[in-house]
Amino acid sequence: MSNLPSRPRRYLLPVLMSATTVFGLACWAILATEPGCLAAQGHWSSGSGQCHTRLCLLQGDCGERAAPIAGCAGLQPGDSRGKVYFHLGNPLPGAAEQARWPAHKASDGSIVADFDGERLTRLQCPDAR
Repeated sequence: MSNLPSRPRRYLLPVLMSATTVFGLACWAILATEPGCLAAQGHWSSGSGQCHTRLCLLQGDCGERAAPIAGCAGLQPGDSRGKVYFHLGNPLPGAAEQARWPAHKASDGSIVADFDGERLTRLQCPDAR
């Protein structure tokens, strides 16, 4: 018997790498569309044409929403800062204990979230239009 690896083993790594690349490209292509983004439970940013999934928290950029007020319904006191940022997008620059967002793209109203550490203590959302 020979100690040389069999032919199928020699090609296993390149085949696995190719399959992983194809899978990654397919996921990217799906997330590059609004329906694909929503199917992946992400938020579609029509202005930039980007999908923001929960990975945005690790990447440090959850985008800006045209109407962050739509995310208020899914939030409640005790939620993590990450969940709030995922639903509302990046806050306006400001203090760490309190975050603000414009309620709508063309609006004077604002959303205010108070945090104790990394937990939401109060969320003040103006009435949705």
